[in-house]
Amino acid sequence: MKKIIFLEGLPGVGKTTIVNAVKKLNIKNLYVVDEIINKVEGKTPINQLSYFQNDEMKLNQHTEGLIVIDRGPISTLSYNITRCIIDRSFSADDAKKWFCQFTDILKEKTNKVIYLTTNDQEYYFPVNNKKDPYGSLENQRLLEKTSIEICEKYVKNLKIQEYHKQNMEEIISEIVNKHLCSWWNN
Repeated sequence: MKKIIFLEGLPGVGKTTIVNAVKKLNIKNLYVVDEIINKVEGKTPINQLSYFQNDEMKLNQHTEGLIVIDRGPISTLSYNITRCIIDRSFSADDAKKWFCQFTDILKEKTNKVIYLTTNDQEYYFPVNNKKDPYGSLENQRLLEKTSIEICEKYVKNLKIQEYHKQNMEEIISEIVNKHLCSWWNN
């Protein structure tokens, strides 16, 4: 049987920190899928099709066990929708059509989404571009709002978790003990 936990949230919110902590657990049939697995010549994907393929590869990499995925289709869809709002020349139509294949997975009660948020207190800007959803404070606020709306619409088992650097160990412990271990035992 396959159970999936998606870690979602803005850049720099702690997803990779949690993923790295989970990797150290060394539990049989617990698999971690990093944010980017589909690198082309060692580089991050450069177009949306690459991100679609990357998310599909993440979901198909393991056929059983508990799988923890660092960012999934929710991030990809919310990024595209937010970019469409910010940049009217960009279309999110392909992303919306592509996302439809994941709605059943997100609604399965055996799967879970943990959305990490700093509740508007901490931000990391990987790019400086007003037309990119990660490129400004306003854009990231819109991106988070969009992501949470998508989660609330499509996800059956959703946990919105406030996460800050000062409570990092506490949050990692809660996610491991409360979400991973209890999820594994169900």
